[in-house]
Amino acid sequence: LQPAPRFMPPRRLQLDAHRPRTRRVLLAEDNPVNIEVARAMLESLDLQVDCARNGEDALQAVRTNSYDAVLMDCQMPVMDGFAATAAMRREEREAGRGRVLPIIAITANALQGDREACLAAGMDDYLSKPFSQQEIAAVIGRWMALPLAATVHHDDEPPRLPPASVEVIQRDVINRVALDKIRALSRDRGDALVQKVIAAYVDDTPQQLRTLRSAIDGLDTGNVRRIAHTLKSASANVGAEALAALCKELEHLGRADTTEGADAILTDMEHEFQAVRHSLTAILEKET
Repeated sequence: LQPAPRFMPPRRLQLDAHRPRTRRVLLAEDNPVNIEVARAMLESLDLQVDCARNGEDALQAVRTNSYDAVLMDCQMPVMDGFAATAAMRREEREAGRGRVLPIIAITANALQGDREACLAAGMDDYLSKPFSQQEIAAVIGRWMALPLAATVHHDDEPPRLPPASVEVIQRDVINRVALDKIRALSRDRGDALVQKVIAAYVDDTPQQLRTLRSAIDGLDTGNVRRIAHTLKSASANVGAEALAALCKELEHLGRADTTEGADAILTDMEHEFQAVRHSLTAILEKET
């Protein structure tokens, strides 16, 4: 990879000391799993979080509310993050305000072309998924002063699930470290957060796979790329690493504007998801 572009935070950061202690950010993301994880990370930094499910909703939210920063997923339905950011910058110029709202791209890619596209659209910084709480805090901290309490609250080692008889079958299906990291985001409701994220993933993924099947059958490489991209980061968030790798393969086909071989990859994804769902269900049953 080429070195990431250097993002230069504006001088307005010097005024942050006079702002209210509670910061408000907008999270523009369409995948329910990624929303739950990112929201938990942001709230653990003592930030107030609003969510938008697509770029059009994000644009409307910025028009009607005041935010300290926007975290903008690049691949969303209705209006993607690039188009939404370009519209926000255009409206800033038309209002004579200049660039005042920090917009941070969040994407499951880490390619030089993606970084350049983010800059060209008017984004200020770049965060590659899956990201840790420390990484999101470091990026946001470049653009606004976080509350003094907004550090990683849980210095102790994340709790590990006790060994289980199903561990042998789960070992290569779910990397439990990913779930431990989600649990560590909240000392009081970590288990509930893990259960919520797992439930969102298990509920949402079958529809994503069906939509991928339709996109492949219809030779719709744009949707193949977008959906595989989104499912890749959601799978990584719950520790389904093999499924995330298959999503990456399918995303690459979409980027290359071809569906040759996509049907076989999707079949492998469907089979892998059955194993993932079985393992995640076993984890939920163990905890409840």
